[in-house]
Amino acid sequence: MTAMIIIIASMCYLATSAIGRQLSGWIMVGAASVAVLLARLAGLDPTATLLVVGAGLAAFGFLRGSEIDRRELAAQALAFLGFSAIALTAMTVNPVAALHLAALAAIGHAAWDVVYFVRNKVVPRSLAEACFMLDLGLGLALLLIAWFGPF
Repeated sequence: MTAMIIIIASMCYLATSAIGRQLSGWIMVGAASVAVLLARLAGLDPTATLLVVGAGLAAFGFLRGSEIDRRELAAQALAFLGFSAIALTAMTVNPVAALHLAALAAIGHAAWDVVYFVRNKVVPRSLAEACFMLDLGLGLALLLIAWFGPF
């Protein structure tokens, strides 16, 4: 579940960048949630579904040409790949390492949120702020569980 949260967060930034409209950020949060629900109903892996959707959105954005900021889209695509790689790795390692990796991804995305809040680019500030609170809280909770949990 934690991996999916990180992938959704980075996919929303990627999607909003590919669409080229800040206001689409909150819509993408809803669309990502619907994609997860539909994947589960169809018997598909929701995480894999999000990865495929993210790749498709990146392709869509790059095909749009000069209608969008291609450098920003490239940054979001690389961030999506990086955060997704960390989240997926966390799904395959021992529980304590998984907690540390997931915390790293969540806190890393919280830092990403701060950058985009300050820049007021890609997603609306309200989304960057909400995502920051979720990511930082999640990351800190995961670290606390890793440090003081029953492992």
